[in-house]
Amino acid sequence: MEKVGQARLDQDDVIVERFLQPWNVTVTSSIAVAMQARTAVRASRLHLDSAKQTLKAAAPAKQEQARLEVENAEDDLVQKTEVAITLMKTVLDNPEPLKNINELIKAQLVYFAAAAEALSAVQGEVEELSLAAEGEYR
Repeated sequence: MEKVGQARLDQDDVIVERFLQPWNVTVTSSIAVAMQARTAVRASRLHLDSAKQTLKAAAPAKQEQARLEVENAEDDLVQKTEVAITLMKTVLDNPEPLKNINELIKAQLVYFAAAAEALSAVQGEVEELSLAAEGEYR
């Protein structure tokens, strides 16, 4: 059983080194940047909605200025949306998360193979003891 325990500790070390740390880098960098871009889109959309309301309520003398503000807000929304889409696509196209998940799976595979091997050996010994005990009992 000591082999199983050591295999578990080895698995934990590999998971931290090859999965969790790289995964956290991915999350804190590319995904965080994409989320910031999403927030910028939301703020730009609110600005556009505000500009449209200002245009609706504008006096005839201020309508041209308000219309220009709506156009600028629309352009800003389009630009920020395009940036956000590009950043989100970059997150989805990044192969690192799949590599990280592969490392997690490999670490678990090594652990479970070692555990299965150790348990198989123990099971054989227990079966022999069981048969011997049963023979002595009868």
